[in-house]
Formats: sequence, C-alpha cells, structure tokens
Amino acid sequence: MDNIEAIIEALHTLSARLEALRTMERSELRVPCQSDQYRSTLEDAYASYSKIETAVDELGQELEYHHQRLGAAGEPDEQE
Repeated sequence: MDNIEAIIEALHTLSARLEALRTMERSELRVPCQSDQYRSTLEDAYASYSKIETAVDELGQELEYHHQRLGAAGEPDEQE
C-alpha cells in the first residue's frame, strides 16, 4: 500500500465487515446461503486486515531504516 488513503479504505472495509459479522445471528449461520455470506464476509475482513498489516509492517521497516540512518550519522566515517 503506497498511500494513506488505501490504508484508510482498508480500515473502513475491515470495520464494516466486522460490523456485518456482529449482526449475524448464530441461528442464521445454519441456513446455507447465510453461512456462505458469513464466510465471504469473514474472508473480506481477513483480506482487509492483511492489507493493513502489510502496510503497517512496511511503515515500521521504513521507520527502522531512518532510525538506523540517524545512528549511522553520528558515527565517524570509515577510512579505506
């Protein structure tokens, strides 16, 4: 995910799917079409979560890179 808008969209999707899952009653899950809908909604939620997780990991890696740069800036240059 390259931009914050995509992350926000994935958060909105995850939130909406979780809300949909909360509203489904256990008795509804015994009905085949409802069970399929639940499964599909659950898969969508996991896909959105995965996108968010990947984006956060990428941001964390970038943050670590910049932290290392800061540490390296304080060290004397190596002479060849």
